Amino acid sequence: MAGGDNHISTVNLPILTKKNWDRWSAQMRILFKFQDVSDVVESDCQEFASGTTDEQKVIAKKKDNKALFIIHQCVDDVHFEKIRNVSTAKEAWNILVRSHAGSEKIKRMKLQILRRQYELLQMEDSDRIGEYFNKILTITNQMKGCGESITELMIIEKILRSLPQKFDHKVMAIEVSKDLSKMQIEELQSSLEAHEMRLVDRDSIKNSGQALKVYHSKNDERKKWKGKGAKGNWKADRIEYDHDNKSESVERNGRSEKNKKKKDKRSVECFNCHRLGHYSYECYADKRKQKKYQEL
Repeated sequence: MAGGDNHISTVNLPILTKKNWDRWSAQMRILFKFQDVSDVVESDCQEFASGTTDEQKVIAKKKDNKALFIIHQCVDDVHFEKIRNVSTAKEAWNILVRSHAGSEKIKRMKLQILRRQYELLQMEDSDRIGEYFNKILTITNQMKGCGESITELMIIEKILRSLPQKFDHKVMAIEVSKDLSKMQIEELQSSLEAHEMRLVDRDSIKNSGQALKVYHSKNDERKKWKGKGAKGNWKADRIEYDHDNKSESVERNGRSEKNKKKKDKRSVECFNCHRLGHYSYECYADKRKQKKYQEL
């Protein structure tokens, strides 16, 4: 970022907005140290101790102007209007701090909200390890900005107890083989990411095997129907179905004709009794003769 003691590149400087105060303030403190102007931001350079030489005052004033210039380059238009009329870097910095940090009451309320989010945060099955670590670190950094004291051990223990069930064996192995008090967050993340890659690889192989099995099953079923001549069978079934329907229709028409003939039997003469209205096989006189004959 620096091209010498008095030159600063503004290409990659952080810009303060309404939503990034915590990140921006942390980056600015590092930038102040890098440019060797932290002392003028933390203490008012216009107040000099007794015995300060003119040369020392000139140097301090140059550093203050440099720090104020850096602040001006790192804020958006809204924040610039708040500090445009101040004459020292410390005054500009304090205005920005008051604008975002707020009162102690607001800070405590914000900390309570962050604590609740931190305790309820759990890694979902759809999350990746890198994404979850980023969520944890974002919340813990905001809590630290509100005055909360959080150690790396506390963060590591929180992560281990909030992972999904598929990481249970890995978590147990880490707790047994590692001293968590000496473990670093980056070490835990790399170990869990390696385990995650193995799980993803196994799932992909399993899914590929299942897809291949389904493909072969469908292919075998297709060959089975092809061997049986499914198309020919369909035609045969159709012909048989049409034949059955035709037979049923003929039978139904025959019964209709028969019923129709029954209605016309009034002019029919029986050859047995020579009476009208029935056929000889329906004659009751013949049946009575047969019964009498059987009794004899």
